[in-house]
Amino acid sequence: MTLSSSTPTNAPLPAPLQAPLIGVRIIEMGQLIAIPWAMKMLADMGAQVIRLESCERLESYRGDSVYLNDISGEFWNRGANFYEQNRNKLGITLNLSKDEGLAILRQLVSISDIFAENFTPRVIKNFKLEYEDLRKIRPDIIMVSSTGYGFSGPWSGFGATGPATEGASGLAYISGYADGGPSMPEIPYTDYTAGEHTVYAVMAALMHRLRTGQGQFIDLSQTQTASATVPEALMDFAVNCRITTPMGNQHPSLAPQGCYPCQGDDRWIAIAAEDESQWRSLCQVLGRDDWIQDKRFSQGLARWENRLELDVLLAVETTKWEAHRLMSHLQNQGVPAGAVLDSKDLLFDPHLKERGFYEVVAHHPSTKIPPLPYASRPWKLPGSPAVAGKPAPLMGEHNALILGELLCRNEQEMAQLEEQGIIGYAPSNPQPVQRPPLDEQVRVGRMQRYETDFQEKVSEAFPSTPESG
Repeated sequence: MTLSSSTPTNAPLPAPLQAPLIGVRIIEMGQLIAIPWAMKMLADMGAQVIRLESCERLESYRGDSVYLNDISGEFWNRGANFYEQNRNKLGITLNLSKDEGLAILRQLVSISDIFAENFTPRVIKNFKLEYEDLRKIRPDIIMVSSTGYGFSGPWSGFGATGPATEGASGLAYISGYADGGPSMPEIPYTDYTAGEHTVYAVMAALMHRLRTGQGQFIDLSQTQTASATVPEALMDFAVNCRITTPMGNQHPSLAPQGCYPCQGDDRWIAIAAEDESQWRSLCQVLGRDDWIQDKRFSQGLARWENRLELDVLLAVETTKWEAHRLMSHLQNQGVPAGAVLDSKDLLFDPHLKERGFYEVVAHHPSTKIPPLPYASRPWKLPGSPAVAGKPAPLMGEHNALILGELLCRNEQEMAQLEEQGIIGYAPSNPQPVQRPPLDEQVRVGRMQRYETDFQEKVSEAFPSTPESG
């Protein structure tokens, strides 16, 4: 670009790009996934998230899946799952069983925009932290209560875990194979559906407050967020009095659709032929033009009626192919297909790497954890990008920053708070999760395999940048 003689040389420079939620402050009283994951997404977008922890009750993810399975020393600062759910947050410890701890929390609420928690209603009521309590402190506060079954109703007081809520949502009943019982994924699916809906609800509440000046109480049922992912089953019963049952990877009206084996140990490809053109292309790629004329598969209904036989025949052909190679050939011919990726495949996938899906984050030197790649956001906002990735906080890492600088506690007062057990920097009764040796986990089927050179492979694929150490 060249400046013309009429272009003023003192024209203002474009404003630097900022994350969209800069200026929003969130107090998080969360545990495990549902609220921590949602607040992590908001922190990525620039919100200041202050995470509360207790020294008396160690967060489960701090003591599980620790780096290199090393449970010696300050293991609670090496929990892999904790780091995954809590990046870009500030962390403080508070003992809410003491009046002074609750007073500090209420003081933080008074200068914040959002209070988010995922404890049972009983806990929140006992602490006197319900929405009406918080409105007396900050009239326009937005409160998020993410519970297993909702803040009201006959099940509101029930304890909730991922498997329990998946069962109650109806998702487990329709998942699995036709000849088996209900099935659940290894990950707590409802926690993530709840997290996604929480992000949406918070953004809607912020827009409402921007327009009206009024806060909101967001009553989020984790079970209902999963039920919302299976509306077809609900409508099918309401309209046709038909109960949806498990059918594995099959489709209720199309064939073929499923996962088929490929070359190698436990390698698979997912294929779905939606119309006659895709079916013919599938046959041609596999070198089975004879199937096109076969009466059993000559048209859609016939293929669906003979889908089990067709799946067996397809599996014979797909085993002759490497999964990614077959995926490319089928996609080039317009057939929806995808290699089934395991965690290693995902981490080193060139497509995800080119899109910048992974973000190398440095860790506190005391943890001795090297910079590692983290899955970032599934969306891109070029005009208002995410903040630079920072690791989850050490236990009590930001006590001085939040209580000292933000709430103006002096050094003497900080020392008194620590002496009284209101704040701290380590769990009072540390109990790590002791997992069996890796060979034993393979033997019992807890995992398929492990690799001894994974550290070298990760560091080679994701070299540290100057910003990340």
